[in-house]
Amino acid sequence: MLVEWKESYALGHPGIDAQHQEMFDLINQMADAGTPDRLKPVLMQLYRHTREHFELEEELMKAAGYPGLALHVSYHNELLSRLNQVSQDVGKGSVNRDMLNRLMSDWALRHTQFDDADAASYIRLAG
Repeated sequence: MLVEWKESYALGHPGIDAQHQEMFDLINQMADAGTPDRLKPVLMQLYRHTREHFELEEELMKAAGYPGLALHVSYHNELLSRLNQVSQDVGKGSVNRDMLNRLMSDWALRHTQFDDADAASYIRLAG
């Protein structure tokens, strides 16, 4: 599954937007990686990127007093859990493309555009 970054996805925070664009790039790299061996390094890079990205988002939400912080963190934890499951499967030499595509779609096209956008709006208003 390829995903295309659109400027309409931008949330107005340069750091967050740059990280989201990098996430879209990593998702597309995963789509191009045909075998588990080629997919492993991209997944490891995505995992590291994700941890850093979620930490930044959560710090910004906490500093702004975002009332949806606990729920948003639970979404982050769910996405990380699903990413870990995919990574474990790839480590065993198996790629469930349907599971991977659902995760990336939920993340890039739902979480980023709706959950992150809601938090970003609150942070802008609080700032």
